[in-house]
Amino acid sequence: MSGVRYLPTSETNSLTMTLTFGIPFITAPIVTANVVGLNARYAVQGVNSSPFTFVVTVTRTDSPDGWTKSPMLIWKAIGPEVPDPKGFQEIGESDYVTANVTVNFPEPFDVAPNIFAWVMGTFANQTTYSAQMISVNKSGFQCTVRRTDKNAGWKENPVLLWTVIEDSDTVGCCLPRVKFVRRSVKTVCGRMKMIRKR
Repeated sequence: MSGVRYLPTSETNSLTMTLTFGIPFITAPIVTANVVGLNARYAVQGVNSSPFTFVVTVTRTDSPDGWTKSPMLIWKAIGPEVPDPKGFQEIGESDYVTANVTVNFPEPFDVAPNIFAWVMGTFANQTTYSAQMISVNKSGFQCTVRRTDKNAGWKENPVLLWTVIEDSDTVGCCLPRVKFVRRSVKTVCGRMKMIRKR
């Protein structure tokens, strides 16, 4: 997975940012990055990653000042990616900090599959959620969704996405935390509808 991001202007010569992967990884990937700017030189330091995000510090090296033109961050992440979602479930609003979600598979499996699931909130609200698996069987699974950015319920319609993985070490796991990726819920759900029609 790779990407490009234009960095905002900075009044200081160092800027630390957290970026979210479009699709999470199963484990924290190795991330490499460099920065290209006009009439300025930069160094990239402290690239720390999780399965969902990476933190990067960009420092201007040719001057103690900041920058007024947006440099371009080019990054690449290498690691075991989560497969494309097999299905999704809209969660709806909740007056409580947690909500239990039941997902029925479109078709039952011969044996209980290894499920990898994560939650997407809305980009406008920047809400984050965790998902804790309760049970998995041949027909579906249950998990508890918890809001993690605030100890309160939510007035939005987050989406639980799930896929099947082969790694037996991750049976019934849920990604613990994910911010909304820069891909709208409508886009993801539209892709899932296309998959279901195949």
